[in-house]
Amino acid sequence: MKWSLPKTSTPFVLLGLAFVVAFVLLVYFPLQRVIKTAQNELATLQATLHQEDTLLAQIEAHRAESREIDNVIAAWPQVANPNLHLSQMLGKISREARQVGADALRLEPGQSQAMQAVHRIPVQLGCRGTFQEIHQLICQIDTLPYQLWIERVELAPADDQKHELTCEMDFTAFIVPVKDSH
Repeated sequence: MKWSLPKTSTPFVLLGLAFVVAFVLLVYFPLQRVIKTAQNELATLQATLHQEDTLLAQIEAHRAESREIDNVIAAWPQVANPNLHLSQMLGKISREARQVGADALRLEPGQSQAMQAVHRIPVQLGCRGTFQEIHQLICQIDTLPYQLWIERVELAPADDQKHELTCEMDFTAFIVPVKDSH
């Protein structure tokens, strides 16, 4: 089966074919390029949007952490009374040792380190007493109105007859500096 066209219709077929080729070359291919570019741009924007969502979640987590830090900072003056000085703290520790019956043999503050809002002061305490007296002293030190970190407690027998122990303790005190105090 062969198709035969009249000779007068050949130019119309060629013109139609030329029109289809021109349409494909001038409209379809450029339109496909534009569509492909738009799809790539959409994929890029979606990736950016996904990154922004994760960044927003991270920002929210950091804000929550910042609020927690602000709450701790707001409560700081309640933890450490700014009117108390290092000498007052050491005096209170010495009085507590006498009250519980332990002998404070040595109370040595170390070099003060100024931090942003507080002073960090390492302190060494050497005392002698029974286990109960030393335990009570440590409990009393822990309840003082200061921010204290007890770092090391070492007990050793001092006297077999009296059942006394020597205690070497290292702790760090955090003191809020008092401005314009004379």
